[in-house]
Amino acid sequence: MTTRSTVLPSPPLPAVRPLSGVRVLSLALNLPGPAALMRLAAMGARCTKVEPPAGDPMDHYARHAYEVMHRGVRGLVLDLKSDQGRAALDKQLARTDVLLSSFRPSALDKLGLGWRALHKRHPALNLVAIVGSPGERAEEPGHDLTYMAENDLVPGTELPPTLYADMGGALMASEAALQALMLRARRSDSSRARSWRHAASSSMPA
Repeated sequence: MTTRSTVLPSPPLPAVRPLSGVRVLSLALNLPGPAALMRLAAMGARCTKVEPPAGDPMDHYARHAYEVMHRGVRGLVLDLKSDQGRAALDKQLARTDVLLSSFRPSALDKLGLGWRALHKRHPALNLVAIVGSPGERAEEPGHDLTYMAENDLVPGTELPPTLYADMGGALMASEAALQALMLRARRSDSSRARSWRHAASSSMPA
């Protein structure tokens, strides 16, 4: 297990920190996960990001954005395909309130991180999964452009001015984390939620 030093210092925190004391651990790579983590950190959550040995692809294709979204985030490098890596992650999850993931459901199951297995080992842990589409289509891979095209947000051959689906999915994921924490406070039980980028793009104005 390796700890990555934070590249940039934490940004100034707002006076009100509603998530102070809340621990969030993210396995989500690429844009939606880090953007959601950035929002939760800004609200005062103590955030940790777990990356594979190869790192997050976003660190290679959008270095500046990666640095901005990981300010104040503690970084760990774990090989979740190994027994040692999964054991180290399990220790982290024992003191985590919200797990943020962007894996497909079947991939989580293979890693022993499906909802049933997680809830059995960590009853207080909430799971927020960022997927492409709801229901059975959660297994389908895709990208921001895919979901936007399905919702008629790609005019001809022109690229959209911004990443609506990815950023919308990040917003929905951070809201799902807040909802899960509120439900746990009321019912004393954890929950799972899915944020899908397809739905995020369909809710955005053209």
